[in-house]
Amino acid sequence: MPEEKVLKWMLVQFAGVPLYKTEYNSSVDVWLDKFERTKGPLTIMKTDEFREKSVSQIAEALRSYVSNSGCQHLVIDNLQFLVNQSTMTNDQFTGWDRFYAQDRFVGYMRSLATQHGVHVTMVVHPRKTDTDTDLDIQHFGGSARVTQEADNVFALQRRRDELDRRKFRKFLYILKNRYGGCKVETDQLEMVFHSDIYTHTLIDHSIKV
Repeated sequence: MPEEKVLKWMLVQFAGVPLYKTEYNSSVDVWLDKFERTKGPLTIMKTDEFREKSVSQIAEALRSYVSNSGCQHLVIDNLQFLVNQSTMTNDQFTGWDRFYAQDRFVGYMRSLATQHGVHVTMVVHPRKTDTDTDLDIQHFGGSARVTQEADNVFALQRRRDELDRRKFRKFLYILKNRYGGCKVETDQLEMVFHSDIYTHTLIDHSIKV
């Protein structure tokens, strides 16, 4: 997704109203000002900055940015795309080479988080499964390292509605929670999408009303 579109979506999510609609046009500048005044700067590093660079060079660029900016939260979206950017011009790279590169990058990010006290959120696409297959930790990444190094592993999955197979429902799973202890591996936390403001409401089906 282009960086400009990401920022537009974030502004709508922040405001909680569909600013792209005509009736809200007069409010855009007000919400932009509020968005800019939120605590801490927001930086989006463009994908072109990482093209044809090794994973170690990418990791070093991120480390340098964190050190110089005081960044506290780093989001990698996503691991596979980033590694593919670094290997796309190398025809000799095999699937195993890419898995190894992913492992190395995960190790770099674990080190970065530990040494600089920065929180790293990493998006990792699971291996393709049927929508009726339960996701578990083994479905993520080329090897186990990406989940071993993580303190928390959250998974999102679309499921076919049991009553209407033409429809899908989305659920959040907590597959690993190193410090909190709580894990959710069943269809307990449902995410209901609000398309007008690009956000989800979380419904906990374990709570009896």
